[in-house]
Amino acid sequence: MFTETLVEAITSDPGFKGGNYSSNEEVKAGMLRHAKMWAVMGWSTEFFQQGRPKALGFASMDEFINNFMMTYFAPMDPNALLTMAWKWQRGDVSRHTGGDLRAALQRIKAKTFVMPISTDMFFPPADCQAEWRLIPDAEFRPIESIDGHLALFGVDANAIAQLDKHLSDLLATNV
Repeated sequence: MFTETLVEAITSDPGFKGGNYSSNEEVKAGMLRHAKMWAVMGWSTEFFQQGRPKALGFASMDEFINNFMMTYFAPMDPNALLTMAWKWQRGDVSRHTGGDLRAALQRIKAKTFVMPISTDMFFPPADCQAEWRLIPDAEFRPIESIDGHLALFGVDANAIAQLDKHLSDLLATNV
């Protein structure tokens, strides 16, 4: 449902013109709606409760939305964002095993670290933990951060350090 609302935020902009816009600027209102929805779900409630936008140097929520979120999304091609949403909606590995997620994940042979972000609302650690248990010899390595899914933006140095450590450990494994 979330990806569908992201799609609608963009495609409902009259400037989208069925995907035949001539520049991102024509879809600015849709891109702003898209950025706002990412702000709501991409960050965690703790991110806002603990005043992280202010700690990042933004005096108001409007300033954070316009000068961080919109600045991030504005240069992106709206059709490319729609393609990413399409991919997200259809990224189901179980389609290769007749809908059997257990069978699909048990086929993984590569050394795997499952690294959810502790406050990620898209991929909560409990959901990831359930899937991790289905992957042979996988390790569960959660990333602690109040920045939610968007801790991947790199504004939480501690989250990035944890991610770097886990990835270094993964790459150092002999399989």
